Amino acid sequence: MANITIPPKTRIEWAKLISGEIDYKFKNYVLQIRIYQMRKDISMGKLTLNAAVDQLYELCQKYSLAVQVDCKAIFGKW
Repeated sequence: MANITIPPKTRIEWAKLISGEIDYKFKNYVLQIRIYQMRKDISMGKLTLNAAVDQLYELCQKYSLAVQVDCKAIFGKW
């Protein structure tokens, strides 16, 4: 079985997903809810964009198989 990976954290799309510059309807409901919560926390000053990117990346890394469809649609190839 191939090793399932996610795009590098250095890709700008991570921050654009959280900031709302990329408006994508996630297949993975957990990602959709988590990003919505991150946007809210940033707007309330509870979280920075960089910290949100770190959290999102860690979540996607942990559940890389479950987020593959969304990652391929957003990032294309990596």
